Amino acid sequence: MAAIIFSKDFGGNIAIIGQLPQGEFKEEGVPTGIGFDVNGMYYPVKELGFGLNLGGSTYGYSERKIPFNYYTDLVTITEKTSNNIAHGHVFFRIMPFQGNIIPYFEGLIGLKNLSTTTELVNESCDDNDATEYDDCQIAESTNASDIALSYGMGSGLEIKLYALGYDDSDMEDNLIGDLSFFVNGRYLWGREAKYLKDEENSIVFTNPQDGPVETTFNWSESKTDLLQISIGVSINFSL
Repeated sequence: MAAIIFSKDFGGNIAIIGQLPQGEFKEEGVPTGIGFDVNGMYYPVKELGFGLNLGGSTYGYSERKIPFNYYTDLVTITEKTSNNIAHGHVFFRIMPFQGNIIPYFEGLIGLKNLSTTTELVNESCDDNDATEYDDCQIAESTNASDIALSYGMGSGLEIKLYALGYDDSDMEDNLIGDLSFFVNGRYLWGREAKYLKDEENSIVFTNPQDGPVETTFNWSESKTDLLQISIGVSINFSL
């Protein structure tokens, strides 16, 4: 009986992503998110790969100056609020054609986490002068967090830029991998989640002159479909 020989091919990439809300998520007024995405892959054969995908984006950000305490407005601090989507998937990738330009197709399943966080920062702390960010941050709190099932499919194109070898020789048996540029598009369906959209529409504060400030959250709830566009670089190598 013939033995099955698996390859020792691995790969990884990093990309800048844009996440465009679709369907109900778009109708709720959620803006486009910008972030990053990383993927690690194993190829048992050259035409098929399995991998792990992690990443995240920020789809809303605001900040305001507020008094340091209730008794005086002579000292202020900065309140920063950000809305984020983190994601993680396992996926498979099919690459039916091999060459310097490689098209591929993939399927993914995993989770999305939608969260809103607020932090208070020392206003006198200049990012250029600060040695430790903790010296600038006064406090931080998560205002909202919800998880939704995420699944989808995508396609992309890898263009090989440079062959990697043990030395400057371009002999085939000396090559250990290659560096590529890629573009990728994924449609990620998402189950319903509860989230905040932005400070202007979702977070309402009472007037400080009326007493201690109270905050009201206007929650949104919908499916969380996204169209994700990625541009980045990848490295594939054989051990």
